[in-house]
Amino acid sequence: MKKRVEYKSWIKNYLLSILFTFVFSVSAAGWNGYILPSFKETRTNITVYVGKTAVLPCSIVNLGTKKVIWKRVDQKHALTIGEFVFTTDERHSVDHTDKGYKWNLVIKDVTKAHAGLYDCQISTKEDLVRRIRLYVTDPPPVEETKEKKTIFRPAIHISGPNFTEKGEPIRITCNATSDSLTPEHMDWFHNGLKLQQNIDAGILITEYRHSETKTLYSVLEIAKSTMKDTGVYICRSSKKDVDSHHVVVLNADSSHDKRGFQDKKTVVKSSHMENPGNSASSVNRRVHYLMSNCLLILVTILAHNR
Repeated sequence: MKKRVEYKSWIKNYLLSILFTFVFSVSAAGWNGYILPSFKETRTNITVYVGKTAVLPCSIVNLGTKKVIWKRVDQKHALTIGEFVFTTDERHSVDHTDKGYKWNLVIKDVTKAHAGLYDCQISTKEDLVRRIRLYVTDPPPVEETKEKKTIFRPAIHISGPNFTEKGEPIRITCNATSDSLTPEHMDWFHNGLKLQQNIDAGILITEYRHSETKTLYSVLEIAKSTMKDTGVYICRSSKKDVDSHHVVVLNADSSHDKRGFQDKKTVVKSSHMENPGNSASSVNRRVHYLMSNCLLILVTILAHNR
C-alpha cells in the first residue's frame, strides 16, 4: 500500500513538472515558439534637400533569424533584403554597422524622384511593416558673385508633411537665409496664434545656425497630434520673412469614403504599422487561455490526490 502511495505521488510530481515546464516555455516564447519581432519608435516623415543624403530609420527588436526588407510602395521588387542591395541604383545602401536594432535605408545624392513612401518589412507570416515617407525639397536659391564665391540670396522655406494620422508626431522645418547676418530667431504661428515651446504639452522648438551659409534652421515638433492641430503653420524670421505650410490631421477611425484619397489596403496596413503589437496581443490571449486551462488541470490533480 505504501509503494502504491509513493508511486501515485511520483506520478503527480512528474506530471506537475511537465505541466509547469510547458506553461513557462510557452509564455516566454509565445504560441509559435518564438518571440514576435516588433518595431521601435522612429520618425515616419523625413525631409532632405536635393543632393543630400537621406536616412530612413527602421529599428527592430527580437529580429532573430528573420530578414529586413526595404521596398518602395509603388514598386513590386525589393530594394534591399538584409544587407544585400538588389536595386541597380548604387546610391542605396543599408546602415547596419553596429549590428544592433538599426536597419536604416540610406540614399545618397537624393533627387526628387526618390521622394515617396517606403516600407520596412520583416520576413514573417505576420504583416509586420513600418512605413516611412520621404520628402525631397530644393535647397535655398544661390547666386555667384564677381569673385566666384557662392552666397545665398535672402529666402525662407518651410517644409514638412501635409497629412498625418491622429496621434502621430508633426515635424515642420523652416530655413531662413540672409545675405548679411544670420537671422537671430524664428517665430512660429498656428492659425494666427503664436506658438511657444512647452515640453509638458509636447511642443518643442529647436534652432541651430550655419554661419557659412548665413542660415537659421528652426524645427517645430508636436509630439502627439490631435484634430486641433490641423491648420496653417507660419514661420517668421527676425528679418520679417515669412512662409506658410498647411497640415491636415487625419482621424484613423474615419471611414474610407470620408478620407477619399487613401485606398482600403493602405488604411489597413497603416493601422497595423502604427500598432506593431496587434499580432502579439492575439498570441498573448491564446497563451493566457492555455495557462488558465493548465492551472485548472493542476487544481484537479491536487484535489484528486488528497
